[in-house]
Amino acid sequence: MMSINRRRRTAPPPVASTKPATPHRRRRTGNNAPKHMANRKCIDCLTPVDSDSYHHRSELQDRTDHIRMANCHRVSGGMADKALGEDHVMAKAGLRYFAAGTALAAFTPSIAPAQAVAEEQSISDIVVTARREAESLQDVPVTVQVVTGNTLAKLAITRVEEISKLAPGLNLVNAAGSNTSVTLRGVTWRPGSGTPATPIYFNEAPFDPAQVIQSLFDVGQIEVLRGPQGTTRGAPSISGAVTITTRKPDLDDYGGYVQGLVGEGRHRDLQGAINVPIIKDLLAIRLATNIEESRGSQVYSVNSDVLPRFRERSYRATILFRPTDTISLQAMYQRRNTNTRTYVQVAGTGSPGLAAQGIPANFNGPALTVGDRRSVQDLPLSGRGTVDLLTINASWEVFGQQLSYNFGRQFNRNQYVTFSANDVLNIIPGFESAPTFGNVGLPKFATHEIRYSSLTDPDRPFDFDIGWFSKHSGGKGINYFTPAYLPGAFGSPLTARPGQVTTPNERYVLNSLTNIRLGQKFDSFYGNIRAHIDDRTELSGGLAIIRDRVPVNLNVQTFAAFSAFTSPLLPSRAACPFASPGAIASPVYTGGVVCETPLPNGFRNSQQQNNDKYSEALYNFSLSHNFMDDLLVYATTGTSFRTGLPAINNPGLPADLVTPDPEKATSYEVGFKASIGRRLRVNASAFQIDYKNQLNTFQGTQYFNTVSAARAQTSVAFYSNIDSRVRGVELQIDARPVQNLSLGLNLSYSKIKSQGGIVPANPGDCAGTAPVTAANPINFCPSAKGQTLNTQAPFQASINGGYELPITSAIGAYVRFNANYQGRNPNFGNFRTASGFRGTPSYTVVDLFAGLTGDESIWDLGIYAKNAFDKQAELSRVATINSVFPSFAALGGYDVVTTSRPREIGVQLRYAFGSR
Repeated sequence: MMSINRRRRTAPPPVASTKPATPHRRRRTGNNAPKHMANRKCIDCLTPVDSDSYHHRSELQDRTDHIRMANCHRVSGGMADKALGEDHVMAKAGLRYFAAGTALAAFTPSIAPAQAVAEEQSISDIVVTARREAESLQDVPVTVQVVTGNTLAKLAITRVEEISKLAPGLNLVNAAGSNTSVTLRGVTWRPGSGTPATPIYFNEAPFDPAQVIQSLFDVGQIEVLRGPQGTTRGAPSISGAVTITTRKPDLDDYGGYVQGLVGEGRHRDLQGAINVPIIKDLLAIRLATNIEESRGSQVYSVNSDVLPRFRERSYRATILFRPTDTISLQAMYQRRNTNTRTYVQVAGTGSPGLAAQGIPANFNGPALTVGDRRSVQDLPLSGRGTVDLLTINASWEVFGQQLSYNFGRQFNRNQYVTFSANDVLNIIPGFESAPTFGNVGLPKFATHEIRYSSLTDPDRPFDFDIGWFSKHSGGKGINYFTPAYLPGAFGSPLTARPGQVTTPNERYVLNSLTNIRLGQKFDSFYGNIRAHIDDRTELSGGLAIIRDRVPVNLNVQTFAAFSAFTSPLLPSRAACPFASPGAIASPVYTGGVVCETPLPNGFRNSQQQNNDKYSEALYNFSLSHNFMDDLLVYATTGTSFRTGLPAINNPGLPADLVTPDPEKATSYEVGFKASIGRRLRVNASAFQIDYKNQLNTFQGTQYFNTVSAARAQTSVAFYSNIDSRVRGVELQIDARPVQNLSLGLNLSYSKIKSQGGIVPANPGDCAGTAPVTAANPINFCPSAKGQTLNTQAPFQASINGGYELPITSAIGAYVRFNANYQGRNPNFGNFRTASGFRGTPSYTVVDLFAGLTGDESIWDLGIYAKNAFDKQAELSRVATINSVFPSFAALGGYDVVTTSRPREIGVQLRYAFGSR
């Protein structure tokens, strides 16, 4: 068996990589070279393999290996072929090249029967680009988890949020509006919270996470990077980043694939791609599409026959142009059309009614449990959207170095298309309050990155890169049209009862228009240097100077309306002018003594402007050492900075609470990566993050709405600052204990604890709180040092595995499973009770798969059961008040809840041809 210095092994770089795929450590040559490097010619492109398997190699594999060897000698830059997927290695006798061509690795849904014996006995070598160059996973002093396109196909994953099943500690939620969230290492980002705490890169461009957490199709590889990223990728981040790389065109061969699935909940997904080399070895195009439909979260309403729906149509075109071995250019354009209808799930006994006002019990709906998966809304939240993404990745080897450019442009083309039904408690039966919002014009969102980096030279004791990153966003803003229903809107204050009037009288509707113009002009100038102290030790350091300007214009306009009122002390209608300044007798409600007060245009107008500017210096240092060839130990530290943005969709919030202070953080991490033979891989890390002014969300906090002059509740986009500390550990184990059996274990524990301060609260949460009024617009309570601040479960784990069984030389069978465990969730910021925030219990979701596959995985037919045991787990709960029509004073009797997705049983089929 020939030993390979894994620290020195190279692989083809990814499309968006900005460095050549050469070893990042110095290579000793001549008499000083280690024995395992003797007789090495292009050892970085060669790997031992079982001799029997070698004789059964397919023509496709030989062609792929030919491309692989060409890449080794070419060693081109960022646009060279990427080793996506898994390189299967087993050494008994003979040599073969790395099976790392995109066409083979990225599309293989399962191991061909003829190769199963040789390949399933060893752990795959995974190539990652965590440090912007292609390296072996085990050689990178960064905590990284990888999900290949192969894995996505195996586990029938069609949505980005399902990646959470494979990467504990990462929680991705794709939901309507500001309910979208990204959580990594305990830290949560939601729209409106400012610069993403965990950027999501799509072909090296960090787009708005809400537009990337969507469907997955024709993906080559996903990497979950943990730890500071500000000096590596330009965009600041302390908890980590997620990179998604689409499959790239093949310059040599035609090919493609098609796959589809049909599952419960009317889930239909069809995707495919075709690759065409227009000019062989010079220009190629790849076209891909995805069509998906389902019942979404499968929450239905007891008061509506309108069914929930999720519908998406996505189209992507990618062009690769490589005129020389040193110049390459790739451009991708993607359009995604969505059409959704969703209901807000509730649980509770329903309204107890109010006998004093003649309001019967359960006027708004029946008693409901979490397992019922029901809403009481009369109409769903609905929306249509069109979002286009453009990326350009270019590289040029010049003056012995690498010059690269990455560009991203996002086009949000939807305008005034969202019907945001918000009477989630059904306080007004038969009518749905419908604020609407949408973009004014076409928002601007563009990123640029220019990097100049060294090509690895075995005679140079260091490598370097310098770069500039820029993200500019803005536009004419978002308009929120929000009606406030005043007394008289649903009948006379003397006789109005829920359900009697279902069409509001516009005279008593206070309409408001809120325009929020958010912008950001972010620039980062960064540089890194890696010193190779010796063949086994590396010291790296990075520095970034960031400049962040956040222009904000918040403009609220109100329009004329009337507010009706009555009092038993008024002797007649003639007394109305004496009851309140400007009051008149109601011309609408003439029965009894009903007065009304006029509210003129602009009565509650308000405006707030900010143009905050920030400049910060960020750093990152790392020291790593190979104590043995298969044991890497490392330590890192770094800093980050993140600005906060205004609280979107919280009208009438006190001005001093609209925009939180910026967040600063410092991270410390130690870890190791070890391999035992080719059967066991163990990676572990421990970390601590110290936050100053951490941005925390507080959903469901009562406040006095200065627009409607009534109680309201904050949305999830309401943030407040508090100092905190995060401590955690992560563990990843991959094993091949016996032939054809693969097992994986991933653990993540991260707990956030307050360092002391005050946080927004509801009446009754602590001593000194009181009902919200104009004089007391919001309450605060102390946060004791040590209070848990997690919004997701601190402890998370996943176990997955598979067994491949060759049946004949042309057919193989497989069974697979994935079990995802979520520990108890403290749910900080949700559902405050007298004893604290309401936590949710732990739960486990199990996914099962089985099927048949053909030779070389040309076809694959399987069945799957996601959430096989139909675990209905409560994920969050928010105590919700009646802020739609306070005149109906009866309690709503429901809490807003979210639950895990129900069981889905289905069948999937894949077929590939040519280069795929």
